[in-house]
Amino acid sequence: MPGPGNKRKTKAPAKAKAGGGNTKEETQAVTTSGAKTHTTTSPTKCLTLEEDEMTRCGHTATEGYPKPDRCKVHHGQYRTLYKKYKDASKVVDDVKNGAELPTKEHIGRYTDWHASLEKARWVRKYLEAIRVEKTGREIHQKRFFLKGKHR
Repeated sequence: MPGPGNKRKTKAPAKAKAGGGNTKEETQAVTTSGAKTHTTTSPTKCLTLEEDEMTRCGHTATEGYPKPDRCKVHHGQYRTLYKKYKDASKVVDDVKNGAELPTKEHIGRYTDWHASLEKARWVRKYLEAIRVEKTGREIHQKRFFLKGKHR
């Protein structure tokens, strides 16, 4: 049974959420007088390099998961480029699983013009998909995932 004393309820400090993310209310500090003060944080800048791969974007980051790290324009570019090279990767995998590249000897035995053209289109599609995937991944890495001193 509680004894006499101050029966005023006190608010317990907020617990941190899983993953370490704090809400705005959790980052407020209580002063000795009981008044709440807000901590000020500057908005995060977009981490993307412009197409020249030297200049960093100056806009505020509003898009991205789990925390915003790109502006709306660059997030759209990020998603488009990612989809493009992933689609090319799927084409490469489909071609590799479907058949083998013809050897010079195999090509020399073709007697049908249409079969030769079809194989040539198939090889061209395969090589183009490899090029799109490789360059897409390189550009994506350079522009959207900064390393070292840039961050």
